[in-house]
Amino acid sequence: RDWLMRRCPAHKTDTALLTKQMDFQEWFDANRDDRSWITSEIPPNDWSAECARGLLGTSAPFGQPPYNDVEPRGIPMLNEEVTAPKNILCHGFGECREDYRDCRNVAWHFIDYEYPTVKEWLPGSEIAFERSNEKMTLSVEPTGQEKFHAVTIDLGKNIPGSLILEIEGADGSEIIDIHYHQLLNNGFPEFIAPGEGSLISLAGRLIPCAGHCQHDFNHIYGIRQFTLVIRNSERPLNIKCSWRKALYPFTMQGGFHCSDDTLNDIYAISRHTQQICSLDAYVDTPWREQAQWWGDARVQIKNTVYLDGDMQLAERGIRSISGQDAPHGLTYGHAPTCSGGCILPDFSLTWILTIWDVYWQTGKLDSFYEQHDRIKAILNYFELPEARADNGLLTYDRRFWLFEDWGTLPKEHIPTFLNLWHIYALEHYAKLLDAANMQQEAETIKADVSFRRELVIKHLFDKESGLFDAALNDAGEVVAEPSVHDQVLAVMLNLVPECKENMMEKRLLPCLKNDLDLTCAVPSAFWSTYLIECMTEQGYISEVIKYIRRKWSPMIASGSTWEVFDLSGYPGWSYTHAWSAHPSSHLVNALVGITQVASAWKEADWKPDFNTGCDSAETLVPTPQGNLCAKWTKTGNDFTGEIDIPAGMTVNIYDSGRKTESLTSGSHKISWKCREAELQLS
Repeated sequence: RDWLMRRCPAHKTDTALLTKQMDFQEWFDANRDDRSWITSEIPPNDWSAECARGLLGTSAPFGQPPYNDVEPRGIPMLNEEVTAPKNILCHGFGECREDYRDCRNVAWHFIDYEYPTVKEWLPGSEIAFERSNEKMTLSVEPTGQEKFHAVTIDLGKNIPGSLILEIEGADGSEIIDIHYHQLLNNGFPEFIAPGEGSLISLAGRLIPCAGHCQHDFNHIYGIRQFTLVIRNSERPLNIKCSWRKALYPFTMQGGFHCSDDTLNDIYAISRHTQQICSLDAYVDTPWREQAQWWGDARVQIKNTVYLDGDMQLAERGIRSISGQDAPHGLTYGHAPTCSGGCILPDFSLTWILTIWDVYWQTGKLDSFYEQHDRIKAILNYFELPEARADNGLLTYDRRFWLFEDWGTLPKEHIPTFLNLWHIYALEHYAKLLDAANMQQEAETIKADVSFRRELVIKHLFDKESGLFDAALNDAGEVVAEPSVHDQVLAVMLNLVPECKENMMEKRLLPCLKNDLDLTCAVPSAFWSTYLIECMTEQGYISEVIKYIRRKWSPMIASGSTWEVFDLSGYPGWSYTHAWSAHPSSHLVNALVGITQVASAWKEADWKPDFNTGCDSAETLVPTPQGNLCAKWTKTGNDFTGEIDIPAGMTVNIYDSGRKTESLTSGSHKISWKCREAELQLS
């Protein structure tokens, strides 16, 4: 209570939002920053003890609403290594325009009024710089009054962090603006027009003091390039730039490599994207939003299983989502949040599935026991009259956002996707109950699953086409062509098994081969993880690998995986989205042939497929039992393999789809005789 405090006068408080989902632009005037108190032996005489609390209108201690509770961090601190930018890409000169000194939105003012005055962007090689491990140093010639020099600097890859600027030679009247970018446009910085995307205006401002000035910006930006706009300099400025990376400290010990360089590159960008989407929580993208969307998180959890094995972000996220109550027992689609528009019933079901995922990976039921009441509250919502049609099927409750997937899945009265996703979640809930030895509750859920399986077949399955319809409207009429999504879920649920091959032949295989009539809904970069998983399990490995190669190859040049397959038409799409980084797991499953078949990786399968055109493939999977290492290599017309199995794990070896042997811990060498389909172990 007796701590002295003040509001720092150097920070401007009335600035624009960086995006509609993020914090505010940082604007710092070092001329107003008195830092002498740090080393002074005499306490400041103009600070008060209750300043911050007074601003809140109360002297209550921390923990007052809406911030009711605090908790131990529970996860390691971020890795905040300081590094130097890699290169200067381009630069240009322009003229300052009216109101630039007092503009509220640094980004939009520049784009509207000053960016057009840059007549030409010149090669960055014209500006000399020196680079150490932690700093890039460049000298910038005077601009003169009411003029600016814009210099675009590259970090080398998309990497979350914050900028550190050190300025020598200023007289205190200069202004340096910073604009943050995720990509270049034809070799030049991409400035997104005001109002586009998520109202993106990623920028900040530093007004350096005379002589020496150093300032650390605080906000974490997920970017690849930044542009310094230096204004009103009358003498050369020596500028040192550093980037303080901010990443969750994954070890990233998992690995994959094969004889196809394109697939290796796809794995590399998937790996990198998952790393940069892991901060204090799983985030959808470090660039535009930095929100813990839980549909994205389910994909990221599986990515993490194969890349690192650390489940702390998953477990913490489960609690974070659970900690904010939405109406009728539902969860918010992301948390923490103050957005009432992001309540997604299908993401509430996904949240239940992630509790299964954590158990499946770790063998531990802690999250399940902790959240069991919350699971039941979510499932109770789906019993409400507002969530049910007269025939008993789930209906589109228009009070909330039915997401399902980006794309053209119909949002009609009775969506097939929501009904199948509900059954999928119930089946995994029943498995959790079985694992917890809650047999009576498990049998109740299994009976409900049986009832609902019959219900969706009765009302949503078309016997003539052998496919599940996409949706029914208010009149009970079928709308839209049968989607890929619904057939994927039907195959995964083993609904109408006699029509499984038909569903794959009419929807799933044509989608993988890019031969599908596009009048039906197809999976996005996000939801394609379920298509790939399904078809890998069904043995269509060559088609899966070709699909991954075709869809992800365009992303390689950007160094990260994209939010959608086609980035055209909307400036807000993210180039850094881990919900599409799932080749990090699928390449291990499909090409190396390693899949988990028991909780905590106590059992796994090795089913290599040698018809993908690759001559070798290998992986390291960091499991709770220890590192599982496997590789196979083409040797003449045959194939040889090596596998190191940790203690506590059994691996089933398959040849041509047939289980031939089960191996336990130790190092094993294997050979497959292609024609004889004969397994030889040594």
